[in-house]
Amino acid sequence: MVWKGVIIEESLEDKSLFDVVNMISSREETLNEEEERGTMHLRSFKLEDDKKEEFVRKAEEMIKDRWYIHICKDGVMVVIFKGKSFEFTRDQKDVIEKAREYGKSIGILEAQMTFENLIDDPYA
Repeated sequence: MVWKGVIIEESLEDKSLFDVVNMISSREETLNEEEERGTMHLRSFKLEDDKKEEFVRKAEEMIKDRWYIHICKDGVMVVIFKGKSFEFTRDQKDVIEKAREYGKSIGILEAQMTFENLIDDPYA
């Protein structure tokens, strides 16, 4: 199995993060409750297991403040913020809540952190 996830292109300071992943598809949409930001470019991707650690490290460096990237595989999710990441399963409610609280503390809207839904459908 491979990791699956989504990167919002506008969330990156350095787009070379795309070099680590296999792009699957691309779509445009506005973010939930943040229409004033305009149209975003969402890039769905797959990531080989042996590139996971490199990806997480680079993503922590390259993502802008107030954003996150997620990857999922076999019921496990990694949520990556600038300089910090959280790894959990659906049953680890305490870790999910810590990730959500951290996201809110840096200015991400709670409505955009539907981690439980993304575990089941990483490309949502």
